[in-house]
Amino acid sequence: MFNIDEEKDRLVKELVKQYSQNIISMEEYERLLEYINKIETKKETNIIGKIIHENSTETNELTITQKNEVMIPKTKEKYLSMFSWRTTNVKPINGNGGEFISLFGTNRIIVDNLPKGTTILNVNSVFGLTEIIVSKNIKIINKIAPIFSGIFSPNEINKENKELPELYIIGKAVFGNITIKTIDEFEKEKEQEKKFEEKVKEKVLKKIYDKI
Repeated sequence: MFNIDEEKDRLVKELVKQYSQNIISMEEYERLLEYINKIETKKETNIIGKIIHENSTETNELTITQKNEVMIPKTKEKYLSMFSWRTTNVKPINGNGGEFISLFGTNRIIVDNLPKGTTILNVNSVFGLTEIIVSKNIKIINKIAPIFSGIFSPNEINKENKELPELYIIGKAVFGNITIKTIDEFEKEKEQEKKFEEKVKEKVLKKIYDKI
């Protein structure tokens, strides 16, 4: 029988063990401990447990198999947005752009400066929202798997240009949404939002002045 308090205690003990062995930093320890304390369901327990478990396993090489399946290297760079909002600029290490998890939260991921070759971005949205903003000089390969979710993405950008850095996006959206945009699309949307806000402000001010 599932006991949430016992599961929390188990996760905390594992977290303490990892910190004592210098597997995670104090900042990572405090961040994950905060998430553990907020756990309310078995599903949340499984997700946090997966993150803690993966902290103990690392590989340092990016491998592409003969079937062109990309094997993502493990990394300590994990970004969890849980009941919160986070904006992160991707800084890849050894071909790994990090793992981003939106759990009842929102992640905005900005990718504007990648080295040559392939960078793997692991994105998971569980009852959350993820927005990936990519500069136009990057080739995008989208391999995200939707599960009762929406994946909003342009066609694979610059697919035939082998000279450009490649962003290979993997992961899952489970009852959540993941949107991939170019920086031009993002800036255009922000400009439209600004104009809309100005129009609303004008209408509100006009109504106030009319009543005076």
